[in-house]
Amino acid sequence: MSITWRDIAFQLEPGIAGEAAKAWSWLVQEPWQPIICSMVAGVFLETPKSGVLWLDTGTGLVEQVAQSRRHFEEIVRSSPDLVDEWFLAPLVERLHGAGKRPNEGECYGFTILPVFAEGKYDTDNMFVLPIREQIVGIADVHRQLADLPDGASVQVKVTD
Repeated sequence: MSITWRDIAFQLEPGIAGEAAKAWSWLVQEPWQPIICSMVAGVFLETPKSGVLWLDTGTGLVEQVAQSRRHFEEIVRSSPDLVDEWFLAPLVERLHGAGKRPNEGECYGFTILPVFAEGKYDTDNMFVLPIREQIVGIADVHRQLADLPDGASVQVKVTD
């Protein structure tokens, strides 16, 4: 099976990007523009002061990965190991093998978020869902978990 950029990455629509910036403003407080998104819950964003950040919507963590967009693009062109780490191409290939293939406007989400000990980046824990749900919808869950200590017990209640 051959994995392409279209299989592992997508561009975030401007409307969803605006919603995402607002939803994640508690974590990324400076203005940002999306560069590219991973099909497996990652948003690479450019900020005026911090350069390029990687927002992992599965874990609710953010880290600087490049000093600028140009630097980020250089890393993507020259570091296949980092591309695999950031975009999880081998996992996407396994997801495709399991019959899980997103359509336009969809990406992968998690049955149990990887922020929890039980949540894994694994085909059995992942499913296809609308991009908005994974990129925007999950932000509030992470906001509520952000101040809890590692190992804290939580009870998740889903309401309409």
